[in-house]
Amino acid sequence: MRKRQAATGLLCGVLAAGMLACNAQADGSELKGPGNVTIKRLGYNVAFDPNADIMADVIKDTTGYDAEYYVLPAENTDEKLVMEVAGGADYDCIQVSPNQFQILMSQGALLGLNDLLDTYGQDIKKGMSEDTWRAASDSDGTIYGIPYKYPYDQEVQGFMACRWDLMQAAGITEIPKTIDEFYDCLVKLKDYYGDQYIIFSGPYISGSEGNGNWVIPESIACAFGIYSDWMVDEDGKVYYMTEADRFQDMVEFLSKCNEEGLIDPDWVVNSASTVCEKFSGGKSIITSINRNGLGTTVPAMLETLGISLDDLNYIGALKGSDGTCKFMRTEAVNQYTVILKSSENAADVVNWINLKEQNQLFINIGEEGVHFNYAEDGSIQPINPIFAEERGNSYWYIDSTNEEEFKQEWPSRVRKSEAQWAGFEAVTIKANEETPEIFVDNPFAFKPATEKYSKYNTALSNSLNDFIMQIISGTKSYDDLETFQSDFEAKGGEEVRTELQDWYQSFYSNK
Repeated sequence: MRKRQAATGLLCGVLAAGMLACNAQADGSELKGPGNVTIKRLGYNVAFDPNADIMADVIKDTTGYDAEYYVLPAENTDEKLVMEVAGGADYDCIQVSPNQFQILMSQGALLGLNDLLDTYGQDIKKGMSEDTWRAASDSDGTIYGIPYKYPYDQEVQGFMACRWDLMQAAGITEIPKTIDEFYDCLVKLKDYYGDQYIIFSGPYISGSEGNGNWVIPESIACAFGIYSDWMVDEDGKVYYMTEADRFQDMVEFLSKCNEEGLIDPDWVVNSASTVCEKFSGGKSIITSINRNGLGTTVPAMLETLGISLDDLNYIGALKGSDGTCKFMRTEAVNQYTVILKSSENAADVVNWINLKEQNQLFINIGEEGVHFNYAEDGSIQPINPIFAEERGNSYWYIDSTNEEEFKQEWPSRVRKSEAQWAGFEAVTIKANEETPEIFVDNPFAFKPATEKYSKYNTALSNSLNDFIMQIISGTKSYDDLETFQSDFEAKGGEEVRTELQDWYQSFYSNK
């Protein structure tokens, strides 16, 4: 928690102090062309070397551009990004989360891209909707990032994976569907196994997921009617997560689980990697995870624990005691590719991304008859193992897409891994078929970057996560909410609320 607080301080100190170098706009408007420049791209953390992956050669051969790829660390990502930018980083483009986009926007570090997109990015421009471009712009319409809209509108991104073999051995015959059934399941596992296993491990906060980095799993929060940090009630009033009717019930649920030894005692210090290691190493029975996490964790489990996919199962969006279940739709911008003002190759970055989008199917999915075939219904069916081997990691290299085309292409990517598909089918496809009413719109999914939100919201989110963690661990209680609310106001919370309310009323009254 102290590390997250330090990151917030850096935003106002180190980054601001180092912004002089970035504000001196370099002359990157002249196109040098393929073969005449090496593009340096920084992206989120992954478990492979992007320079050694086959995709690096595929993109070079397709676009003609040389590129060098760099990755942020798995932990303390925001701090590292802040230090890199403040130190005058010479990356040509950086792939950032929505929160990171807001951070860099608020500090004036980013290059406006309108003219470059008009000249070198026509395919990028026409491939995205007006909503998507709005989310990458300020209120004056200046575009500061190339957005990547999530290609699946209603995915249960954050769910739970479980050792079904161990649960059945403990006498559990059905997967929990409600928060009460989930609690009873945890108690039954604790009674049966004692301290032999961690009953439930988390949280799983993935650097690639910009839509739900919470310390309370989304599959639990939804049972309490909570689906985002900022929400809107039926009367159009904007309110914060801590003001939700059942916020107290939600945090006290996990606090109770902690007191009873039902969750990982290391919950407040776990990282995404340690959560995965505990599950793959056979130390935990139920774990918070997402689809990408399954892709790396499950193969290790099958190899080291001697189990099969049939020994695993998945817990999706839980319903509350009153039947409540609200899960935010994933129709939103998942990440942005931004260019710093200090870039000397801005025109070539836009041209490079445009060339990638012109060859979207080949780069991201592959060659028909080699990597995939079309089914009778027109859907794309991957040919494994070559698809997984040669296009399995192409997702990391994506900077933009033709949204409508990629929406049709994307489902094939989930099938690259039996483990990913098993979880996706059991949780997301099932929810869309059986309970589509649980999905609610994110009212701010395509809001343009605004001053107060960009300046304060990341720090507010960090403070919220810290407060929740302190309640779970017992160092604070819900009675401390009044103090939190005072700090919330002092850190710009009310200014953000007013800004969101004004935008919401203006935008939706005109629709």
